[in-house]
Amino acid sequence: MNKTNLLSKKDKVSICHDIEDLILKTMNSLNRDGAVVGLSGGLDSAVTATLTVRSLGKDKVHLLNLPERDSKPIHKSHAKLLAKHLDIKLITKSITPFLRALKTYKLLPLRFIPSRKLRSLAVKFGETKLISKKGKNILVSRLQPKANSLIAKGNAYAVTKHRMRMLAVYQYAEVRNLMVVGAANRTEWLSGTFSKWGVDHCADVMPLLHIYRSQLEELAEFIEIPDIIRNKLADPDVMPGINNKGELLGDFPVVDQILYAIENENDLTELINSYGKENVERILTLWEFSKHMRKSPYNLL
Repeated sequence: MNKTNLLSKKDKVSICHDIEDLILKTMNSLNRDGAVVGLSGGLDSAVTATLTVRSLGKDKVHLLNLPERDSKPIHKSHAKLLAKHLDIKLITKSITPFLRALKTYKLLPLRFIPSRKLRSLAVKFGETKLISKKGKNILVSRLQPKANSLIAKGNAYAVTKHRMRMLAVYQYAEVRNLMVVGAANRTEWLSGTFSKWGVDHCADVMPLLHIYRSQLEELAEFIEIPDIIRNKLADPDVMPGINNKGELLGDFPVVDQILYAIENENDLTELINSYGKENVERILTLWEFSKHMRKSPYNLL
């Protein structure tokens, strides 16, 4: 993989065909009546939902949007837009009451700030120091935090939301005999920028797990995802003030090249010369520290 290695039309056709075939075969092997996709309003879930519809037909696909207190209204709007684009009813359920019951919102000082806008500004300009202090290393810090530190609490604050979404999606699916289709891509999988045991980790089928984020943008254009969704920032939408995963992780085409080289044990010298030792080492550290996230629970089998 390199910055000039774009997917050809033949590649895109083949990739989409393989993904659609995987989704259909998985549904049949599990004896499910259809599928449910957690639709966040972002690119990953939009591509996943679209390919699932192409595979199974819209009558067998359910779309579930699960916002909470900190969710930005724009993402719910984009989820509605994608659902309308696919001609499927969007089911929206707030998970805020469950997060309140778990006291999730009390993990950070943000609870003292009632306004979403003020909470966002507070995080951005230092209220929690999650971003203003060594912002570029926050992804590394969250993988090996100190007990009861602000980073540890911030991580719990964020991942609990995706774990609650996982429970909600699976409950919805089990009642209706549906399979859960996940939307994680290879970039977040290899860099550990997903929530272990969350909705972006637990699924019956994860059809985009071999697709890097920069490739996903090409596929999204090919399958005609609406431009407003295709061109938006990679917003994790779990914590006020953190609005772009790419800003923390790095430029996706560059990150993908580094991850590809690491995974395939290629010489990193050229990438270090092109993008700097610090950038390459940061991605290598993320890959190393997140290895446990890509494994099942440790066991003797």
